Amino acid sequence: MGSPFLVGIKRGIVISLVLVIFWLLLDFVYLGKLESTNKSNLELEQVASIGGDFDLIGKEGKKYNITSFMGKPFLIFFGFASCPDICPYGLTMISSVLDSLDKDSNKISAVFVTLDPERDDYKKVSEFANIFHEEIIGLSGNQEQIDNAALAWRVYKKKVLLESSDLEYTIDHSSFIYLMDANGKYHTHFPHNVDEEEILKEIETLI
Repeated sequence: MGSPFLVGIKRGIVISLVLVIFWLLLDFVYLGKLESTNKSNLELEQVASIGGDFDLIGKEGKKYNITSFMGKPFLIFFGFASCPDICPYGLTMISSVLDSLDKDSNKISAVFVTLDPERDDYKKVSEFANIFHEEIIGLSGNQEQIDNAALAWRVYKKKVLLESSDLEYTIDHSSFIYLMDANGKYHTHFPHNVDEEEILKEIETLI
């Protein structure tokens, strides 16, 4: 057996190590929760900033802004009429949702905003949207108006030149379908290839 003095030293070292480990674990847990909270707060701030007013033109030259759709929830999707796949897919999904709502389809609006005002005037974008469903409202405007709307909804877009194509260029863009509440505030968003039931489930919480 060691002397009482050495035993006391060893015991003190063990206790100190245990306390150090305890405080390190406590700091780790606290900092983890703090980081998670800060991240959640940042995400909430970013989400809260999605959406805003706009001044655009629809069928027959009618002017639309955010208040035009307030009073009931609405889906809003950004794309362009020459889009080869993503936009038709997203608009087909919105059309399917409206059909599934059946008699409740009048309780929600659906909006398609072009990101290509150079080629899509209000007539063209309206005709394109109505190919998929007559209740989808197609909107266009000048470049500044479209830029402002895209910025408000945090929509990524970039004009990409096509050297060997009659189209000359395409628009690379994000493809979220946004669901806004009756006050024009962001509720949630979906990828363009989302399952229809997921959208219907969220809409049911608002109508």
